[in-house]
Amino acid sequence: MIRLTGLNKYFNRGKQNEIHVINDISVDLPDKGMVAIFGKSGCGKTTLLNIIGGLDDFASGSLTIEGNNIRENTDDIRNRYIGYVFQNYNLNKAESCFENVADALRLCGISDREQIERRTLAALRNVGMEKFSERTPDTLSGGQQQRIAIARAIVKNPPVILADEPTGNLDEANTVMIMDLLREISRDHLVLIVTHEAHLVDYYCDTVIELSDGSIVSKRDNDSASGYTARDKNSIYLGEYEKTTHFDANTEIEYYGEAPCDPVKIRIVNAGGKLYLKVDTPGIRVLDDSGEMTFKEGVYQQKNEKKTDSRIDMSDLPSIECGKCGRLFDFRSSVKSGYFANFSKKNRGKNALLACLILFSIAVVMMTAVFGTAIGTLADVRDSYNHNVFYVLTTTREISEDLNEAMKSGEAGIDFLRLTDNYYPYMGNSISFRPGSFETFRDYYYSEGLRADAIYLSTELVKNAELLAGSRDNLADNDVLISSFTADKLIESSSYEYISDYSDLIGLMSTYYALRSQSIRIAGVVDSDEPAIYLTPIASAKLTMSSRWELQVGLDSDYGFDVKEGEATLLIRNDLGTYEYPELGDSFKASGTELTLTESKIYISDYLSWLSAQGTDLVNGEKNYFRAIALETDPALADSDDALAAAIDALISERHFEYVETLYSRLGEYIAECYIFDSEYFELWLYVEKGIKDAGRSRYSVEYYKAAAYKDIYGRYPTLAELEAVYSELPDPVNFYEDYIMEYEKLYMDEYYNMYYDQGIDNYYIYLVDESDYIRIATEISESHPSVDGKTDPNALMSYYTVIHSYDPQKTNEYLTARYPDEMNEKLYLRTLITPDSMFDEQIKESRSSIIGSFIALIAVASVMSLCMYFIMRSSLMNRIKEVGIYRAIGVTKKNILFRFFIESAVISALTVFVGYVLTSLFIFACFRVSPMVSSLFFYPLWMALAVLVFLIALCLVCGILPILGLLRNTPSRILSKYDI
Repeated sequence: MIRLTGLNKYFNRGKQNEIHVINDISVDLPDKGMVAIFGKSGCGKTTLLNIIGGLDDFASGSLTIEGNNIRENTDDIRNRYIGYVFQNYNLNKAESCFENVADALRLCGISDREQIERRTLAALRNVGMEKFSERTPDTLSGGQQQRIAIARAIVKNPPVILADEPTGNLDEANTVMIMDLLREISRDHLVLIVTHEAHLVDYYCDTVIELSDGSIVSKRDNDSASGYTARDKNSIYLGEYEKTTHFDANTEIEYYGEAPCDPVKIRIVNAGGKLYLKVDTPGIRVLDDSGEMTFKEGVYQQKNEKKTDSRIDMSDLPSIECGKCGRLFDFRSSVKSGYFANFSKKNRGKNALLACLILFSIAVVMMTAVFGTAIGTLADVRDSYNHNVFYVLTTTREISEDLNEAMKSGEAGIDFLRLTDNYYPYMGNSISFRPGSFETFRDYYYSEGLRADAIYLSTELVKNAELLAGSRDNLADNDVLISSFTADKLIESSSYEYISDYSDLIGLMSTYYALRSQSIRIAGVVDSDEPAIYLTPIASAKLTMSSRWELQVGLDSDYGFDVKEGEATLLIRNDLGTYEYPELGDSFKASGTELTLTESKIYISDYLSWLSAQGTDLVNGEKNYFRAIALETDPALADSDDALAAAIDALISERHFEYVETLYSRLGEYIAECYIFDSEYFELWLYVEKGIKDAGRSRYSVEYYKAAAYKDIYGRYPTLAELEAVYSELPDPVNFYEDYIMEYEKLYMDEYYNMYYDQGIDNYYIYLVDESDYIRIATEISESHPSVDGKTDPNALMSYYTVIHSYDPQKTNEYLTARYPDEMNEKLYLRTLITPDSMFDEQIKESRSSIIGSFIALIAVASVMSLCMYFIMRSSLMNRIKEVGIYRAIGVTKKNILFRFFIESAVISALTVFVGYVLTSLFIFACFRVSPMVSSLFFYPLWMALAVLVFLIALCLVCGILPILGLLRNTPSRILSKYDI
């Protein structure tokens, strides 16, 4: 049955106080009978028993039970083959006696309720404890508890029963009772008992193994074991007491022993044929079937004869075919025990720790949301640049030509090039759109905008992409397509409830003039994961040319011309003869593009000069204008200068505003011919030509509007004196800022060849080319005629970054890094190559320190929180070490105990950490709904909220099970010894 071979065990091995507690023990134990391990205290008998029972480990040797190595699947072997009876009973006081016994069956893997109930009651009946099945162990005597422990040991009918000092805490009568039970069990089982009581060994044990200093000194058979009979303290022998009898017609009372000093008061009531008995004398005990005390006739006699009657009936307890160990703790029971262990009892220290967990979870969530703005910056940085875009510092014609050739050949994965200036080329363009353009003119400027980071690319890149909203057909120069990624960012930044879908973005205008002082308009949304705004090829060229300010090149259609490909028209502002221009028919270069000058035109930039060129004398001033009128009216005035001057002054005073109206009556012709809007003249033109009275800005134009208002009332212009008299009473025009004047200008530009504001006003000359040449010039840096770029040295080129879009970033990265190493240009202090990776590194520099600081702060709070959770669970465990030891001793696996404490940690987390987390998260989300400004204080998207939840729960669960993990590293006997100490 059990074989021990060369068994050794040490305490404090390798230390100076090493004890060889089990010293090379080899012994075979029989299949049945009662075997005693006997010896003095400290000889190692309990340690040996614990090793045999799997409660303790050993250093060397082997131990097999039914041929199974105890070191392999220890818990399975214990539950299958061994029942254990402990000196201290090791009953769970929180459970009933029935449950204590039934636990042994559950650990064998039995789950059938009927079978558990039948076997448990049979085991209790065998030890005479069936009527105490629903009581808890702490309500029983020591002998009764030990009988419950024996019932637990035999309920699964194991082949081996181990008993460690089973009578050490019992009186003589209970000792005999327990030993009799074990003796009866040993008839068909091996009962291995540890005791230091020699008389029990002699009376009961069939085999005696004597230990001394950890070694077997003798092994002998005891054929004289016949049992022992002790007087039962719960039995009263009536023959030992003097008897007296009292009776009358209805009662007979037998009295044993000395009569009491005071009479016994007994009331008997016969009510409806039922007798009721009440004893009014204190100290009287009434015996019934539920009590342990019994009356026996005669007197007590000692009997040492061999006992043959058996009180153990194992017929209802057949052997169990055990498989894997069963589970004592399931989810429901673990949740219940976790709650009652930590929340049902009043414990100020523990309650304070539980409150701290709530506060710490609130702190973690708040700190995550606050410090998460740094993480949000990290996320924003990744979204602020295009991961398919590279930048090469283009300082020579060779670099520009190489990049253009690489795009044409397709060898580098490049599908788009655009030149940009050398200021912050790696930064995405932060584009704003205002929904006010759907409402009123004024709201367009003062409403809050939608903002997103995006880079300008070409519509050619998304010609095959799915259109999600709007239109991609017949796009105007300022019409753009935006990627779905950029659209999502715009909607995300919106505080307007009516902007929630892609279609809501169609028609929005940008808040600044991206294309030659012209706002771009969203025409459509295409499916793309790039932060991009897609311009038409010509619009992309215009964007590039707006930064290439040295090139005096314009698009023909912007000026109302139609120039053929390869040709150019030169417009000159005024007659600037000092510049050297190509002659008509000459060929010249504009950024490497060969052009032929076919037309040249001089235009006049000043209105008054233009009037003079038209042959009018209005340009000679107001006095000359009225001088002619005065002389025409009265030619005699020519003979007197004073009279003529007086007449002119009178006319000016009376007809001043007539002159103003006449002076500016041809402003529309001038604008149409000379392509210029000048705000000084334009205000008056808006009134004179367009009838708009609310564009006043300068005092000069305001006076004219006042005079016009007077004319509306009285039918004529006022004299200067009349205007002065009623000036304050006349309505004022709306005093718009200059930006509004500019906006009015753009409203009428379509009448004049779709010009752009200020186009040509700063250029003293400009070459007009057709669309294909314009796009080609905008794409490449190369040689230009001095009049095109203002340089006499063809090699003295401007330095620009070339924007490179790639459909295969890895391939493009390999191509570019092989030709343009990522280093600083010493002259320009700019990097020669900027890749997506370097863009991220550059933009994250400022955020890196704040991110690190945020993580450090979070780690500090999480560490304190971890310690708090650890000490809560450790505090709970310190009070339950005995409980854990008992469970391990009776066969509960480490996994099952760990599962129970894991669920307990989860219960604590749910009722503390999770509550704090939910309340704080809801508060933050509510703040987001109240005001979008909260986004500047908190960054707490859903993914971060879930990550914080997982982090908090995981942290609590790990720290919650650390104490039990440490305890379970010990053997069951060591856990119990910790409690005993």
